[in-house]
Amino acid sequence: MLSKAYMARAETKGKYSTNYYIYDKVLEEKITQEQQIESSMEMALKNKEFKVLYQPKIDTKTEKIAGAEALVRWNKDGKTIPPNKFIPLFEKNKFIINLDLYVFEEVCKDIAIWKQRYKYVPMTSINVSKTHFENENFIDRYVQIANKYNLNTEELDLEITESATVDESIDSLKILKDIKAKGFTVSMDDFGTGYSSLSMLQSMPIDTIKIDKVFIEKADLNSDQNIINYIMLISKHLGVKTVVEGVETKEEIDFVRKLGCDLIQGYYYSKAMEKEEFEEYFSKNM
Repeated sequence: MLSKAYMARAETKGKYSTNYYIYDKVLEEKITQEQQIESSMEMALKNKEFKVLYQPKIDTKTEKIAGAEALVRWNKDGKTIPPNKFIPLFEKNKFIINLDLYVFEEVCKDIAIWKQRYKYVPMTSINVSKTHFENENFIDRYVQIANKYNLNTEELDLEITESATVDESIDSLKILKDIKAKGFTVSMDDFGTGYSSLSMLQSMPIDTIKIDKVFIEKADLNSDQNIINYIMLISKHLGVKTVVEGVETKEEIDFVRKLGCDLIQGYYYSKAMEKEEFEEYFSKNM
C-alpha cells in the first residue's frame, strides 16, 4: 500500500494544479511499461536498436535543403517505440546522457562519410538534453567525438531546449558561452513554450531560434496580430536566424515566408527519413 501511495504521490510532482492522484490501472500500466523499458535500455543501446533519422530544414527563399535535424527512434522486436514513450523516462533516470552521446556519434559518422562522398553537408542539428547541463564540462566529450571523426565543431549545431536555460541551479549562460567558445552553433529548441525572459534571451549566445509548431497551429494566417509575428520581430532585432517547426500546408508556407522566417521544418516538405533516404533527398535538393 505504501509503495503504491508513493507512486501516486510522484504523479503530482510538477503538476501545480493537481493536489492528489489516486493509484489506478492506468498508473500501474505506465509503471510496468517504464520498468520494461528500463530493464532493456542498456542492451538496446549496445545492440544499436536506436536509429537516427533526419528531417530536412528548407530555406524559405530557395526551397532548397539548408540543414537537417537528427531525431531518434527505438526499433524493438520489429516495432517502433515513439520518443514520447522513452525520452521523458530517460531524462528522469539520466540515461538520456548515454543516448544523446550515442546519437551525436552516429551523426558524426554520417557527416564524415557525406563530406567524402558529396563534398557538401547540410548543417545538422543534434538535440542536447537539459540533463547534460548538470555537468558544466559536458561539452568536452562532444568535442572529443567530433575530433575522432575529423569534423570541425562549426559544422555541428546543438539544439538546447528552452527549459535548460531557466533552471536557477544551473549557470546556463556560462555553459552556453563555453559551447560557443568550442565552436559549435547553438539553436534554442521549443522557443516560446518555456519561461526564459527576454532580457536573458538577449544575453544568450545563440545562433538560431526554433519556433514551436504550436504557434503555427494557433495562428490566424490572415492576421498580423499573432504571437509568432512578434517572435519573428524579436529574432530579427537580436540578429538570430529562425526555424519554424510543424509547417504542413501551402498556406502556412506562404505565411511564414511573408514573416521573413529563414528556415522551415515540417511535413509539407518532408517527414523524418532514414539515413539512406535522406542522402538521396539532399543529393537531389542541394
